[in-house]
Amino acid sequence: MQGSAYDVSRSAGERTVYELPLAGSGTGAPEAAKPGAAPYLSEGLLVRSALWFCSLRWIVVVILVAFGFLDLFPTLLPRIGLRAQRQWPFTAAAVLAVANLGFLWHARHLARSEDAHGTKANLWAQIVVDLAVLTVVVHFMGSLETYVGFAYLFHIVLSCIFFPRSWSLAVTGIACSLYVACVALEETGVLDIAGIYADPTLRARMGQVPGATLLNVTWAAVTWVVVWYVTSHLSAMVRQRDADLARTNRRLTEAQKEKMQHMLRTTHELKAPFAAIDANIQTLLKGYCGPLPSEAHGVVVRLGTRCRRLATQIQEMLQLANLQSAREEPLDTVEADLAEVLRWCVAQAQPIADDRGVALAADLQSARAVAVKDHLRMLFTNLLSNAVHFSHRGGRVGVQCSPGADGGAVVVVEDQGIGIPPNKIPRIFDAYYRTEEGVRHCKESTGLGLAIVRRVAEVHRIRVRVESAPGRGTKFTLVFPSAETPVTQAEEREDVADGLSADRGR
Repeated sequence: MQGSAYDVSRSAGERTVYELPLAGSGTGAPEAAKPGAAPYLSEGLLVRSALWFCSLRWIVVVILVAFGFLDLFPTLLPRIGLRAQRQWPFTAAAVLAVANLGFLWHARHLARSEDAHGTKANLWAQIVVDLAVLTVVVHFMGSLETYVGFAYLFHIVLSCIFFPRSWSLAVTGIACSLYVACVALEETGVLDIAGIYADPTLRARMGQVPGATLLNVTWAAVTWVVVWYVTSHLSAMVRQRDADLARTNRRLTEAQKEKMQHMLRTTHELKAPFAAIDANIQTLLKGYCGPLPSEAHGVVVRLGTRCRRLATQIQEMLQLANLQSAREEPLDTVEADLAEVLRWCVAQAQPIADDRGVALAADLQSARAVAVKDHLRMLFTNLLSNAVHFSHRGGRVGVQCSPGADGGAVVVVEDQGIGIPPNKIPRIFDAYYRTEEGVRHCKESTGLGLAIVRRVAEVHRIRVRVESAPGRGTKFTLVFPSAETPVTQAEEREDVADGLSADRGR
């Protein structure tokens, strides 16, 4: 079910099969910055970053362990100019591994509790432990003879990305202080000069050059500060741009919501006039105001048809609006028997089917699903209405309902109608979209029916599969999630795309 909403997945026999992707990928949308708040990464991203750091740390642990195993080859080390490591890589790896287990446990706990202060504390603890262990590695590898000290830059850059500028400066200061302290303790004799190279004269030769040690340390520290300045400046610009985009998006969302509310008020006010017009048309057609001339009778019949079509479109627009507002209010879900709901929907569709000469055949087994009952009625009514309207006279529409293999439910609505061309199947869920073949066959379609189907499927995490071919009918298969796992409001807010412009219809 992943992938583009405009990819036809495959062909099965002579029918093209298309699966409607559920909105969202599980990552959620970026959190909007609060008005006046300092640009900062969202809590969810910080937690994922903490978990990513832990995953990366396992690679470092493996590298240290592998490096420690070089001591098992005592004849190899002198040949490549290295000396025995005296087991320090295993000690550093063990410290990192134990700390990493604690960080992982804490980060996963934070992912459930969403404690912002706890996440920042976790990241700070990871950085401090890493810098301390890195300082030990720098000492044993060679603080001046090797470039291992520049590994501090990794934490400086990451702190610029994930922390405010003042915090990343503090990380840079800690890194510089640890490195300078390491070199100073070695130069004063407090720590024995270690190093990875077997030749002890390399460090001695560096000491013979006046100011060489100071120059190396100063150059390293200046490099780190420059990297911090550039990276933090760029990160601040990116975070500010994200905050500006979030504020703009919030204003656009509010404007769209206000526009939609105005449209819905206008649409709702049109219901009563159209109902009155339809009632007067029926009064005229039934002869309560006297017989109508044949020409006038035809005009009134056309008026009635157009009136009913507009009334249906108004009703469907209001249904879409109700589904949109469901994202902002708690879902009033119940455990429903889909077979019972389908019987009601079939009864509603029966008069239309009789009028168009289409047979309705239902094979309904009891199957449970947790959903909003009105949403289920919208879903099934629109699928049945589409199947009837796009069937040929004398055709048949089949409806099946059965329990799913994983505890959910499966509903199938299949017709023997005009079918859908393969290149047009992915667009049938677009609002107001109608194929040329569909318009020629049935002018009463509003193009909103499958937009409602899509919205209900998104709200309730229902998988929808379409199988169709021109002249060979269309089959919709709906797979409902288990009644044991009802849709939560948080999941619904995360997964349903914003705006009625994302709706898909036939």
